[in-house]
Parts: sequence; C-alpha cells; structure tokens
Amino acid sequence: MLNRLSKKRVNIYFCGVLIFNDFLVVLFAFLFSYLFRFYSGFLPTPLGIPVINNYIFPLLFVEALLIPIINRRGLYKPQPAKKFIDQSFSLVKSVCITMLFMFAGTFFYREVSYSRLLIFIIWFSLIFLLVGSRYFWYLFYRKNILPKVKKEIIIVGKPESIEALKKQEKYFKSYGEITGFISTRRHDQQVTDMKDLGYIDDFEEILEKTKPDEVILADLALPRQRVVDIILISEKMMSTFKIVAELLDVMVQQFELENAGGLNLIKIKESSLNFTYNRFLKRTIDIFGSLAGLILCSPVFFIVSILIKRDSKGPVFFLQERISEGGRIFKIYKFRTMCEDAEKTTGPVFVKKDDERCTRLGKFLRKTNIDELPQLFNVLAGQMSLVGPRPERPYFVEQFKDDIPRYMSRHHIKPGITGWAQVHGLRQNTPMEERIKCDLYYAENWSIWLDLKIIFLSFFALKNAY
Repeated sequence: MLNRLSKKRVNIYFCGVLIFNDFLVVLFAFLFSYLFRFYSGFLPTPLGIPVINNYIFPLLFVEALLIPIINRRGLYKPQPAKKFIDQSFSLVKSVCITMLFMFAGTFFYREVSYSRLLIFIIWFSLIFLLVGSRYFWYLFYRKNILPKVKKEIIIVGKPESIEALKKQEKYFKSYGEITGFISTRRHDQQVTDMKDLGYIDDFEEILEKTKPDEVILADLALPRQRVVDIILISEKMMSTFKIVAELLDVMVQQFELENAGGLNLIKIKESSLNFTYNRFLKRTIDIFGSLAGLILCSPVFFIVSILIKRDSKGPVFFLQERISEGGRIFKIYKFRTMCEDAEKTTGPVFVKKDDERCTRLGKFLRKTNIDELPQLFNVLAGQMSLVGPRPERPYFVEQFKDDIPRYMSRHHIKPGITGWAQVHGLRQNTPMEERIKCDLYYAENWSIWLDLKIIFLSFFALKNAY
C-alpha cells in the first residue's frame, strides 16, 4: 500500500474529482431540464419559450450553494465504511435544501418570471443525476482506490476486547486492515489470530517501527495517565487516535460536550424526540401516513382477510399485549399467521425459522411483512408510530430489563411498525443487545429524514423475516 502522505494525496485528488463531477452534474441538469421543458414537445408552452440566459443566475446560485452544503455533510471525503444508501439520502437532503432556497428566491426576485415546472424538473434531475454519478464513483473508489489507501490499524486492549473487535471484521474490511494488536494485559498463550505486536510498555517503540495510520484503544480500564500517554505518543507518531465507543460496557452512540462555568462535562446525547415540536411533527406525519396507508392498502386488507379465513380456522386479526411508550400496555393488531392457541403448550416464545405453528399463508405474510399492516390502526390511535423500536411483550420486557444495559431506554419513545434494527435484519432470534444498540441510535439521532430513510428501506428489509 501507499505511504501515509501518498494516501492523503490520492484521497484529496479523488475529492477534487467529486467536486468537478457535481459541478458538471448541476450544469447538465439545468441544460437537460430546460430542453425537456421547452423543446421536447411533451409539455405546453403557452407563454412562449424564455431565453436560456434568464437561467444563468439560478444556475450560479445552485452551483454556489449546493456544493458547500454537500461538503457540510462530509460527502467530499471518502467514507468507505458508510453504505451508499446513507450517502444517497445525504445527497437528496442537500439537493432539497438547495432547491427550496432557490424556489423561495424566485418569489422575491420578480424582474424575471421563472417557470415553476422547470424548477421542479431541475430538482428531480439533480437528484437522479447526482445519485447516479456518485454511485459510479463510489464503485470506482472501492474497486480501484480503496485497496491502495486502506488504513493500517493497530488495536490496543486486553485479549477479550481484541477478540470482540475481531468480530467486526466486516467493518474493518471496508475501512482498513488490522496490522496487529498491542496487549494491555500479560498473557502466555495466543489469544487471537491477529499479529501480537507486544506489550503496552513498549507502545512507543512499536509505533515507531510499524507507523500505523490509526490506533484504536479498546481498554478503558487503563490508568488515566497511561491513556494520556497513548494519546500523546500517537499524535507524536502522526497516527490518528480513536477509542471504542462502548465505554464501560454501556451501549451509547453519541456524547455531547457541555461547558458549565468553564468545566467541560460529557453527557449522553439527549433524544431529539424529547422536544415538543419534534414530537408534534412526528405525530402529524404518523396521522397522515397511517391514513394514507390504510386507504392505499384497503384492497390488500380485503384480499388477505378472505385468504386467512380460507386457509385456516380462526379469526382474521391477532391481538397481543405489547409495551408502549412509558411502559404502558396496549393491544397490537396483526394479521393472524399462526394456528389458534399457538402458545398453549409452549408459553411465550420467539418465533423461529420454519416454525411449525405458522400456517401456510402465515409464512408468506410474515416473510413479506404484510402481517404488520393492521398496525396502521395502532399508529392512527396514537399507540405506535410508523417508525420506532419494535414493541415487545411484557413477559420478555421483564426478562430483558435486568440483563441488558439501557434496555428500558427504548421505551422513552413510541414503538414503531418498522425501525432501524429491522432494516438491518435484526429481528426474531437475533441478539437483543444488537437490536438495542440500533434502537438507541435511532432515539439519539432521530430526524424526519431518518424516518423517511427507514420507511424506504423497509420495503427491502426481508432478512430474518419469518
């Protein structure tokens, strides 16, 4: 691989390519939209065809605003570990913010009459062209550049922490390569297949010899001064220093720095849903979204109801107690997918793959998530949200609340039909700890855009649906 300086230069050049790409995309989107609107023959032009020069100022405005907004979202620096779908949503947000400003500007600038339809065509053209071109460069970077500029990483920690990080190999493959580990505990035998670089007492000598791009500390039980020394030595050797975020086994995604009279305090980030305005906005979307969903899905309700009655004995709908926000109990609605009295002999248990209690139709309904559609009634009633942590049964809540750190924190917000854990395939018998991490991430990072992203991804989230 390249040396550290060469890697940085390659990434800088690639970012320059992305900026030039986006500049050309904006130019092409304007030209294409103008020709399509006024010369394609598909759309009427009752007021005639304006000269293209009238749109030079809006073009320059979008160029000047869109590229800084994209840069603000970190999309001009390589993010190999970030999924393209995440980058795409950031691009869509950047375009929408830019075009809203442009659209507002046309109401104040009255010297030229701009075609509102043309603005909307530009809007959608920009989204399509930006996402499409960025996908090409995303593939190009991962195939041709990433193998040469991958970070060389050293892990510092006790053997069990290092073994836990080894399980995150998928992340490191798209981000960097672990060249070895430095142990903070003496050990007599091989603890992992990672290369053992030595003991923490020789940290400076090891770094001077290996010259890694990044040092990750995975053992916060070290004395404070030792941690400070590791940070200072890493900076001295020009290696980026990072700490594993799960401090003291507490699952948390983000911290906030708070200054109290000159004293810097670190606190767990407060959820955006603690603010009244955001709750009102989310509830408004839930009401209109559930109403639209019930109207659009009414034919599905009718057909599925008939099929369930024909497929097996029992009611169409299945009602079950679940825990909602604040620990309140409510009845969740689902299409029945199992035989009657399915838990009569087993008691409360999670559904397993190829569960014999599922009916023939039920297996299809669960695999396609159609069985969840009746929960739109729960959303309309205010017991659930379209997006949020999946509601759990009281029986399992009692089991998990003492065994899993911060488990009850997920009940500070309304449960949802779909959620961040579900779109990542974490459902049914997948580890509850991983699901809680996703639920807490959602609560701490909530936004309308995140909800829209989860709803979109839910149509393709079929992993572990059984």
